[in-house]
Amino acid sequence: MPALHKRLIALTAAVLVALTGHVALASTASAKTWEVPTPASALDPLTDLAEYENRIAFLVNKRRKAADLKPVRYFETCVDRTSERWSAHLVDIGELVHRDLTKVLKGCDLNWVGETLVRGTALLPGVAVKAWMESPPHRQVLMKPRASRAGVGTKLDAEGRLVTVLNFSDRD
Repeated sequence: MPALHKRLIALTAAVLVALTGHVALASTASAKTWEVPTPASALDPLTDLAEYENRIAFLVNKRRKAADLKPVRYFETCVDRTSERWSAHLVDIGELVHRDLTKVLKGCDLNWVGETLVRGTALLPGVAVKAWMESPPHRQVLMKPRASRAGVGTKLDAEGRLVTVLNFSDRD
């Protein structure tokens, strides 16, 4: 790893610690993880897409806890990046379709990955999570005991609909 890249990572970690009191953890040289944040009640999830994604992860973890499952504690940069890219792709093509997850498995060096999709106008995070929980294949992904990492991508399409991709994964 080039010295400049190492210094940049160290500086970023120092800033994160100074701002949040948390340290970003690195699981591999190319994939970093950070804890799922607690939702910020002052933010509108329908206009702040990062807050929308935080609330999705928070609500899914609430459901997992109710089922005596471990929470998905971390967002992972590789999985999150692929979720963001896929949601942008879905907006571009105007469809709601799953991708070949073997590319995510190989590209992020994972052992398992599951994907859920949702699209809707004024679709609050709680409504999205409820829809997934009421769909057996989506519920299976959300409630997978081995899930430990997450990536969430949400984009707004030309029709004013939120398009969300949630990927859960593990590396163990």
